Amino acid sequence: MKLPPAIRSARSSDLHQLLRLVAAYYRFDRIRFERGRIGGALSTLLRKPALGRVWVAQDRKRLVGYLVLTFNYDLEFGGLEGMITELYVEARWRRFGIGRQLIDLARSFCHNSGIDTLELQVSRDNRKARAFYKSLGFREFDRVVMAIDSAPAMPSKRDVRS
Repeated sequence: MKLPPAIRSARSSDLHQLLRLVAAYYRFDRIRFERGRIGGALSTLLRKPALGRVWVAQDRKRLVGYLVLTFNYDLEFGGLEGMITELYVEARWRRFGIGRQLIDLARSFCHNSGIDTLELQVSRDNRKARAFYKSLGFREFDRVVMAIDSAPAMPSKRDVRS
């Protein structure tokens, strides 16, 4: 029987192993992985706790899972909220309660920090994850997530008048 991995805060020295896990998660969820962009964002998050937190599950010296919590301000939810932007556990370590432990830690952190709401996004077709989150008390909202690059679009030649 496997011993349960240790759950702890991520450190900058974990960056290489974290990127390995992020790449695996993105492959699983069919998200484009840009190592430089993701590595830079993760490095910034690890250095600036005002942006959020990263926790990892570690078996001996190997990271086997992680959770990223960032902060958002939303009037609908009464102000500051925690947003689980990523949760991933390697396939062979699933069903050992690691995801639940990571979420419990994020939830406890939010509660102790005066953050009332914890939110996450999950792919519609990921039924196992949706059932897991519902079992923890998360509720689904009938909404569509939309995003756009913040850089303004360049006008096309047709839009430019001489």
